[in-house]
Amino acid sequence: MRPLLRSLPATALSSLALAAPTLVKPVQAEPVIYDFTVEVRTGSLAGNSFYGTFRYDDDAIAGTGRETIGVDDGLTVKMRFYGLDFQAPDDVDFPDYPRVNLVDGEIESLDFWIEPGDRVQWWDFPGWDVELMARD
Repeated sequence: MRPLLRSLPATALSSLALAAPTLVKPVQAEPVIYDFTVEVRTGSLAGNSFYGTFRYDDDAIAGTGRETIGVDDGLTVKMRFYGLDFQAPDDVDFPDYPRVNLVDGEIESLDFWIEPGDRVQWWDFPGWDVELMARD
């Protein structure tokens, strides 16, 4: 034993042992996964539907106020449209898009656009019914 430790009473040594730092396992990010289905009721695509999924890690958001998650934050998107599969790199403005917009931790919209031309926010488009389902 080192000279300092030899001179400490046993009770002090046990107190030091109890005060020693404990190893804490770091908290790991949990994946947040949503499935969505879109039924188109009006317009040129009426009668069609498409579906997909998007994923991000829960540590990408604070859960308060307006927030946006993008590809740089770990967002992945997959969507099936007209029998074809599309993923995040298929967005016409990749890597700036796709994005998920949230308000107070709740999904407001998915901004994912695969056609050339003007970007349209279809998520809340009249006649486009979006059903969003969180996976457990």
